Amino acid sequence: MKLIWTEQEQRKSVFLFYKRFMPYARISKKESIALLIADDEHILSPESSITDEHIMASLRLRPVGEFNLLIGMLVHPNFRGEGIAHELLSRVENSFISGKTYLFSLPHLIDFYRKHGFSDDIQAPNDIKMLYKKYTEQGKELIMMGYQIQSIKAD
Repeated sequence: MKLIWTEQEQRKSVFLFYKRFMPYARISKKESIALLIADDEHILSPESSITDEHIMASLRLRPVGEFNLLIGMLVHPNFRGEGIAHELLSRVENSFISGKTYLFSLPHLIDFYRKHGFSDDIQAPNDIKMLYKKYTEQGKELIMMGYQIQSIKAD
């Protein structure tokens, strides 16, 4: 597996990936998008392009003022249950900033995100709180979490 951060010309593949498996997702040009793709020499050669079929998993970091919101984490159905989401988060963790990276988790994923340094015991900035309020007022059951550097991480 290889982690890549997409370039603008690769966004079409990302859009198609999300359209297939998370059709309600809206990708912004301002987002940073990380992809986990198969470590296939043909896929990774400079003359080849990535297609949505090559993507194993993806996540997006959306800027919200001076903060980042982790959104749209998606694992291709063929790779679910294989630890791909853990692998993806582990590989992009160096892009998270303590006290400045947030996410809105589904309740059943709280422990998953805790293993990667996120906590629901946080004081979020107003920009993040307002987005959270907007989503939860639409009836979405979500838990706001923030990335916090920890001295010891649980396995």
